[in-house]
Amino acid sequence: MKNSRIVAILLAAGSSKRMGQNKMSLPLGNSTIGSIGLRTFINSNIDHVFVVTKEDDSLNWISKDLFQKPYKDSWTHVPCASANKGQSYSLKCGLNQTLKSKALGIMILLADQPFLSIHTINELHEIYLNRVSENSTIPFLAASFQGFPRPPIILSPNTIPELFMLNGDEGARAIIRNHTNLEDFLVEFENKWDFFDIDTKEAYDVAKGVDFICD
Repeated sequence: MKNSRIVAILLAAGSSKRMGQNKMSLPLGNSTIGSIGLRTFINSNIDHVFVVTKEDDSLNWISKDLFQKPYKDSWTHVPCASANKGQSYSLKCGLNQTLKSKALGIMILLADQPFLSIHTINELHEIYLNRVSENSTIPFLAASFQGFPRPPIILSPNTIPELFMLNGDEGARAIIRNHTNLEDFLVEFENKWDFFDIDTKEAYDVAKGVDFICD
């Protein structure tokens, strides 16, 4: 049951410069890159997903059934007029929406990681809640692969003032770098596909060869 008040910001407003076209709408399996991820996040233990896009995004990359009940109540479209200024602006657009939810944590998700599993999301979600119950001042909890922090990351509401000070293409990673005892806030995962970004044509070709995609 979704009763833990962990919400997510799904960053889907990138310019896709390295891909040369909108990567969210590229077909993958029987769906699209963007829709596969959104469906996974909706079906996880996250309470609500705020999908941040450019202001003129048609959302044609999102499967039609996700606009219907019961899915449509699990996510909100957040068009961001300043998205072209950099990722920090998209993040701030999402944060302005999450402030209304009074969440215990804010998970930052990237729309070009369609292989991120429900298991990984839910494990990070559970560990964060346990840590918060022990220490309400925890700043964040990030996934890690081979010792390096990777998205997703769950941010404490305590970090929101820092996040609103970010500029340009700075993202949540800038917050992570400020902590010397970083290992205390990382959860190591072993599945490399969880962290596979589809941001180039070469990466897309690799993704099309992965056989466990479904929507």
